[in-house]
Amino acid sequence: MNWERANHVKQQIYQACHRGLDVDDLAREARRLVSKVVPFDSSCWHPIDPATGLISGGIFEISADLTARLSEIEFFEQDFNALGDLAGRPCPVGILSEETGGRPDRSARYRDVLRPLGLESELRAVFVARSGVWGAAGLFRERGRPDFDPHEARFVASVSGLLAEGFRTTLLTNAVGAQDAHDAPGLVLFGDDGSIEDVNPAAERWIDELWGPGPRPTSLPIQIEQVAARAHAAVHGAGLADGAVARARVLTRSGRWLVLHGTGFGGASGRTAVIIEAARPAEIAPLIVEAFGLSDRERQVVRLVLHGSSTQAIAHELILSPLTVQDHLKVIFDKMGVRSRREIAARIFFDHYFPELFAQQHHSP
Repeated sequence: MNWERANHVKQQIYQACHRGLDVDDLAREARRLVSKVVPFDSSCWHPIDPATGLISGGIFEISADLTARLSEIEFFEQDFNALGDLAGRPCPVGILSEETGGRPDRSARYRDVLRPLGLESELRAVFVARSGVWGAAGLFRERGRPDFDPHEARFVASVSGLLAEGFRTTLLTNAVGAQDAHDAPGLVLFGDDGSIEDVNPAAERWIDELWGPGPRPTSLPIQIEQVAARAHAAVHGAGLADGAVARARVLTRSGRWLVLHGTGFGGASGRTAVIIEAARPAEIAPLIVEAFGLSDRERQVVRLVLHGSSTQAIAHELILSPLTVQDHLKVIFDKMGVRSRREIAARIFFDHYFPELFAQQHHSP
């Protein structure tokens, strides 16, 4: 590998992550730039909701008809290089052939998704920042092409943090600029075997927003498939040992935030449902807080700043010295890209997403 070229591309990735791109444009730019160093024939790029670990959008070059099977494997089966496993490793990148000891057919994802598409090699990565997991990618090569190698994995690992920060900033920008909505909740009902039984008109509208313009696939968006898979696992008593919940915040192509809730439906029948509704401010606000990367203590300081507390008053309430409060404020200014307390308030209240969150926290210790 030409590491001089790789470092140049890494700088381009850094610049792309700070250009204010939207989710899909950042994913496409990441795809274009990474392919200069690590060639591939097909790929998937997507942001991840750090609160739930679920995919919240992005681009997918694998057939939409196979996304349901991908979700089943991710949540029901022990497979190689699962996203959750990669996120917990020092190096959040895995090559399927290495993990399987040169026998990729041991992987259900390879047997049921990649091989039918003529894809032989896979490199999977998650994008991890100090504040959590914010994105992931899968790179694939067709039969007859060289497999991914450790040098390529090393390069992808080296840009993991950059892309995590890029997707984090993108989610922040979309959350601040999104418009509130009061449309009726949608309902997608699944049978005991996971098949779709019914989709109400409101859900049809939300699904159209998730797919965006153009021909609509016959399958459901992967975000809904994932939540449905987790709900199905919960109903059948499997797959939730890690405390994962059947819930996700997702971003539509029009920039609107939705919340997906998975639940059992119909008692002991084994049926499940996914409820789709517009996100309320208090549900979006935690994502904004995480996107700024504020610590718990920094969030407490910001809450008091918004209530007009002086440095002395903040120090008294949080049992800190005034100098420590000033140190926290300097870090907050840097993370939020502001220069004063007034700018903190302007930044947060720009689209009125934080008031409910901090009202709830006002009486917290």
